Amino acid sequence: MFGFVTLVLFASQHHTYGSVDDDWAYDGQKGPDFWYLEFPHCGGVRQSPVSIQTAEAVVDSNTLVPFEMRGYDSVQNLQMHLQNNGHTVQVDLQGVPISITRGGLKDVYLATQFHFHWGKVDTSGSEHDIDGTHYPMEMHIVHYNTKYKNFDEALVKDDGLAVLGFFFEVGKYNIPFDHIIDHFSEISHKDDHTEIDAFDLRRILPDNLDRYFRYYGSLTTPPCYESLIWTIFYETIEISENQLETFRHMIHVNYANQTSRYIFDDYRPPQSLNSRKIYCSKPVPTKKTTQQDQHSTSGSAALILMAALTSLTLLTDLLHLICR
Repeated sequence: MFGFVTLVLFASQHHTYGSVDDDWAYDGQKGPDFWYLEFPHCGGVRQSPVSIQTAEAVVDSNTLVPFEMRGYDSVQNLQMHLQNNGHTVQVDLQGVPISITRGGLKDVYLATQFHFHWGKVDTSGSEHDIDGTHYPMEMHIVHYNTKYKNFDEALVKDDGLAVLGFFFEVGKYNIPFDHIIDHFSEISHKDDHTEIDAFDLRRILPDNLDRYFRYYGSLTTPPCYESLIWTIFYETIEISENQLETFRHMIHVNYANQTSRYIFDDYRPPQSLNSRKIYCSKPVPTKKTTQQDQHSTSGSAALILMAALTSLTLLTDLLHLICR
């Protein structure tokens, strides 16, 4: 199956994920609530993103096996093109094929680019959410089905695209992301672009990729074609607050000769799930108890114990009075 894949080179044009023109935005009269007026597919019944309710996810470990990822740990003959398209930061991939298969996919899918969605504050930014929790940033790695001749043909097919989604949370400084962030001064305004040194994609991903969610949906930007097989990974990627601030305060939505406006809150709100089901590869673990939760629990237990002791003391005094 992979014999022909090694002969495939990525298309020379840079694919802006889902974007047909600039006649849309993330706020105002061109915001998500109005996209369907110009782009009818945005009013469909299989739209993305969605809210993932872990208690309702259907476990399908037999189908949703671990992915087979090829080229993710290679940099030889790989070219990376970094751009600001006015909506996000995007890295186009060319040269050596990077592909995924298995993971519940019937075909081989080639990676063409990855991009980001982030919020102005740490409590928002991700397009998808887990049990109502939104993360400060989400990354999408976009692949197209190799049974179609190119990305553009796959874009309008029901099984045309497969996107891997990853949540970010604030934590330790993420050194591999400096390969991208260090070039933000070169793409600060819309349509700015530059070539960057290729790096090992696997280094920026979580260690454990076995637990993930799967559903069928759409592009999260116009024209909102319902051609995506979505995979949202449970394990998050850590990034420092300073690195997040670089996304928020170095990338502009406008051209260099216009009044400066930064890109942030570039996410579409969750869409109705309608009759779709969300599947997961493994049962989701119970919520981890944080230090704050532990302190809260300890404090509550102490209060309960004090109340019990007080009640016992009062009861003992009452018994003494009765027995006198």
